[in-house]
Amino acid sequence: MKLKIIIIVLCVISLVLSIATEIRMIRFKQVHQASINRLSNNNNLRFSEIEKKMEEMEKYFEPGGIVEKYIVANDFLEKKMEDIDQIITSITSSSTEGYIQIYVIGHEDLWVAFRDKDGKYIFQGNLKPGLNPYKFYFFKTPPVDTRYTYTVSPDSSFTTGDKTRLFFLIQETGQTRLIKHPENNIQELKKDLNLYIP
Repeated sequence: MKLKIIIIVLCVISLVLSIATEIRMIRFKQVHQASINRLSNNNNLRFSEIEKKMEEMEKYFEPGGIVEKYIVANDFLEKKMEDIDQIITSITSSSTEGYIQIYVIGHEDLWVAFRDKDGKYIFQGNLKPGLNPYKFYFFKTPPVDTRYTYTVSPDSSFTTGDKTRLFFLIQETGQTRLIKHPENNIQELKKDLNLYIP
């Protein structure tokens, strides 16, 4: 009889403990579900804010947007500044400074380079066909420095990719000459181009 009472008491205790554990599990799930819901709501709010910002950013990059307008305005200003530099370079030159301009014939760009007597590049680049806007001053310095003016010493050397396509327009004190690139390499501008320096 005692054994039956003990078994019944143990069954009741285990049932009570099971119910208590189940209640605790339900509360645990509810607390964690509430935390997950809060995190989910926070994430949804953040994602919606990010989506709004992305939509605002897309407006900047769409055709006719701020970025396109900036690129067009920047390109326009750069071209205008190049034009202004060319105009200033042209109008500030006088007959008292000696300078060289390069004329390229043909249809393709031509590589040219001026070096000082130590072999360092003063200028190098591909020049387009026609009379180039760059002026290389060998006697006196340019009145105004622009992106098209360079000072070279009379003992500088000159190199090009194709001598047959190149002419020099030389402005000296009192005269202007157009001469073809000599057949030999130009080791010294003054001597090889017969520059007049008073």
